[in-house]
Amino acid sequence: MFARIVALAVFAFGALFSQAKQAGAETTPISAIVIEGLGKGTASLDGPWQFHPGDDPAWATPAFDSSRWEQLRADRPWGKQGHAHYTGFAWYRCSISLTPAPGIAPQFSLLVPHVKDAYEIYWNGSLIGRNGKLDSHPVWYYSQSAQVFELGDMSRGVLAVRVWKAPLLSDDFGDAGGFESAPLIGSPAAIATARAALDYQWLRSQQFVFGDSLLCALVACLSLLLWLRNPTRWLLFWMTGFAIVSPANLLLLNAHLHWSYVVAMGAAQVLSSIRDVSLWFLLVWLLSLHENSAITRLTRILACICLANGILDGVLIALSWRSQWSGMVQAADAISAFLYTLLEAFPLILAGYALFHRKTLDSTRWLVAITAFLDEMLLVFRNAVKQGRQFTHWPIASSIDSPLFTIGGSAISLRTLVGASLLVAIVYAVYNSVRDDQRRQDKLRQEKVELMRESERIRHYAEHDGLTGLWNHRIIVQRLRQELERSRREKVPLSVILIDVDHFKKVNDTFGHPVGDLVLKELSAIFMSSLRTHDWGGRYGGEEFLLILPGCSIEGALSRAEELRLAVQSARIMDGETMLEVTASFGVASNFTSNHEYEAVIRVVDTALYRAKSSGRNCVVSAEPNMPFC
Repeated sequence: MFARIVALAVFAFGALFSQAKQAGAETTPISAIVIEGLGKGTASLDGPWQFHPGDDPAWATPAFDSSRWEQLRADRPWGKQGHAHYTGFAWYRCSISLTPAPGIAPQFSLLVPHVKDAYEIYWNGSLIGRNGKLDSHPVWYYSQSAQVFELGDMSRGVLAVRVWKAPLLSDDFGDAGGFESAPLIGSPAAIATARAALDYQWLRSQQFVFGDSLLCALVACLSLLLWLRNPTRWLLFWMTGFAIVSPANLLLLNAHLHWSYVVAMGAAQVLSSIRDVSLWFLLVWLLSLHENSAITRLTRILACICLANGILDGVLIALSWRSQWSGMVQAADAISAFLYTLLEAFPLILAGYALFHRKTLDSTRWLVAITAFLDEMLLVFRNAVKQGRQFTHWPIASSIDSPLFTIGGSAISLRTLVGASLLVAIVYAVYNSVRDDQRRQDKLRQEKVELMRESERIRHYAEHDGLTGLWNHRIIVQRLRQELERSRREKVPLSVILIDVDHFKKVNDTFGHPVGDLVLKELSAIFMSSLRTHDWGGRYGGEEFLLILPGCSIEGALSRAEELRLAVQSARIMDGETMLEVTASFGVASNFTSNHEYEAVIRVVDTALYRAKSSGRNCVVSAEPNMPFC
């Protein structure tokens, strides 16, 4: 029994000794980052840093012993240092011993270029700043600028960084997390200079993106204004939808405006769907496929599916931060991405359909089809190989996004070149289409004007006498009927003058019918010049003229008839060297009773004219008030 107890004691002691030895082997001595003589420049805190996954607020205190933590560097993410695919909370800690250069105040600041995704900075156990929120509902940013934190008067202490990495989506590579480049420490002025240099470097690298987005915004505004002027030009509407996505994505994803990741990426998914749908309808119109009802119906159905899928993708991104749902979200995101990849191939179908049916299109439209084909093929291939790359580790998608060359600091990739070519081709094709459409509309408008002129000319000849230009018999009788009705309705006077050219047959027989026509034209001009704007004058037949004077009493009508008689009598009508003098007889009637129809009025004024001709011609005769009509 005693031997067994001794054996157990020896075994326990050996186990404890072995565990202590193993623990001692795993313990990593903490070496402080020592910076001597820091002056007007900056120093990089690239490490080593103590690193540990998990979360405990006590890890921020300087007295906490982190010697058992592993050591990582801060110049690259933890995903590339043995913690691939890790998400959630993790901590960095390092001890800093800093001695300023002579004459330099011990006031220092910290510059953190980029940490993925949200983080908090602790100096000697005190929270001095954060980027995003790390509470029960984390908030992190897609686009981050370098952040500056004030350390104050310091010489040595412990810097702790609490980091939260969002769960991976289906297309994440899994090699990110934590620091992406080392923080810098220095005087406030030096840190401000370093941050300005980083901002300048970022702006310089984004010149092409900014220029492309500005051009797209201009194209979108012009297209929208032109479409509002003529809403039937749907090509301009879809051009607006296609062009507006690039500047909108710039503001959401690349402008360092601190949109939350959920809002920025959720909206970006919907914008991506809008761009795809706009491109489809642009191809439908540019390739003259809008006349095909089946193609148009299919495009509308797929557009609805694409927009719904974009909204669903945005919702999945909004839910991706919840760890309990990460598996379901990744599966749903993979399905959504698969559907999105299939929909991206639809422009290939449109271009193939147009080519198969040998659409007679100009070169600019075929250029759009070719560039759209290349852009969509590249996008489909890129999105396909990105899915699940955290498991496959295929670097092809990264190679596609890698720059081919740089211009003025702006990196130009294959996708950038193809996208810019597509934009230029679409803008040029839409411009040509709108210009051709405007020419067709101008031609149609000109044809319409000519038709209206021709219609007006035909109507004029149908209503006017071809020789004199006065109203013809049908129209002047119709006007007389209308004026009689108005005179009775409004109880206003109405007078009628019937004129006959004296001895007109003799003029025709003596000088010929052309001279007779000249006499009629000259007398018509005299009659027309005497009419008021609301008077009517027409050729009743042969050498007879009928004048209708609304609102004119018998006295006024007689006076007007006498003036016209004198004007006719004094007229000198020249036919070459021959001067003709003619006269005319005038019959005047007014004050018609309610039972007078236009036929009765014509008989009354014709009787007055007959009396004028019987009285020797070249005179004015008024119809007697009680003159019989039969």
